[in-house]
Amino acid sequence: MKPGRNAVPISTILFDFDGTLVETMDLKTAAFRSLYAPHGEAVQDAAAERYLASAGTSRLDRIRACHQALLGESPSDSVVRQLSDLFGSMVEDKVVAAPWVPGADTFLAEYAGKLTLFIVSATPQQELERILDRRGMTDAFAAIVGSPPDKLTLIHDIISTFWLAPETILMVGDGRADYEAANANGVRFVGRVRDGHPDPFPPGTATIRDLSELPTYLA
Repeated sequence: MKPGRNAVPISTILFDFDGTLVETMDLKTAAFRSLYAPHGEAVQDAAAERYLASAGTSRLDRIRACHQALLGESPSDSVVRQLSDLFGSMVEDKVVAAPWVPGADTFLAEYAGKLTLFIVSATPQQELERILDRRGMTDAFAAIVGSPPDKLTLIHDIISTFWLAPETILMVGDGRADYEAANANGVRFVGRVRDGHPDPFPPGTATIRDLSELPTYLA
């Protein structure tokens, strides 16, 4: 969907990280799928589908949901944490080396000094900080926030902590959870939809293929 003009200009952008700034969804989906290798190909395939469909939610919630839906189990907190830590160990170096979403590095270089930028991610906080530091991205952002809590709460906390007006904020993300968190906080939203992938957003949602198209939404 093409953008319309807004009366209030954007002064703050909240970015999801995975799949919005950096192309990590394929490698993370493969890693999540491998967590269920002991349970056979069908369960692995279903876990991968669920992972993709739940973009923007924490891996802890995804693991619990998959165990309950696919294995008929309610995993203990320790099991969920062990699997989450295993997942993190499998993907961290790969995320550091992953390519940018087209236009993302150029956008950050141009707008980091003009707009107030934040990262709002479902990746665990300490892991997220390490990744951004290793990629040399930290200085572009006023704050970097990860899970827990969920994104609805993270956005609310940013608005209140930094005394921001919701109508001046734009959230950019690739998951339905990003859209719902932005909408619940009265924040405008643009969804990133990769070529060849389904659009997870409600009809009429503004979308872009990559970050080279994002400046159009700032006018």
